[in-house]
Amino acid sequence: METLRRDAARNRDRILAVAREATDRGEALSMNAVARAADVGVGTVYRHFATVAELEEVVACARFDELDALLDGSGADRFERAITAHVGLLVADPLFEAVTARPEPLLPETAAKRDALIARLDDVLDDARTDGRVRPDIDAAAILLLTCGVAHSIRTAGIAPDGPQAQTLVEVVLRGIRAD
Repeated sequence: METLRRDAARNRDRILAVAREATDRGEALSMNAVARAADVGVGTVYRHFATVAELEEVVACARFDELDALLDGSGADRFERAITAHVGLLVADPLFEAVTARPEPLLPETAAKRDALIARLDDVLDDARTDGRVRPDIDAAAILLLTCGVAHSIRTAGIAPDGPQAQTLVEVVLRGIRAD
């Protein structure tokens, strides 16, 4: 991204902060609502983000780094811990789940972060396959879709993310992924 003037950078930061707050409250983003809340004109929002989808991707982008950190660590249960934590992150942030589940990201930055995430997840999967804990016919892209699906189900059903029902759903997914 090119260097912005100070006032433009402040406006962009304010727009992103307002958008993050709105998504944290569970509100869908709209350019007009974000502009009003950020106390800027809607044209200013459009100068920074051509579409709502682009704004969503920029707002959700930091979550990719959080998810990447979840894939760190070691131990026999690394894969299971990462999947469980991933589902928790997706349940907590429906926007991140929506951005992650998109067939193709709009922004090159989002595509790069998603590709890096899939590559990291592949590494974790390879370790689990080597140990004989994960079936050989599942790939990282499928894992991403499964975690998005179970997170969406937990959230829309109003199930407590750390409750027994959510744990059961995650365990069912993990059983399906495990090698026989």
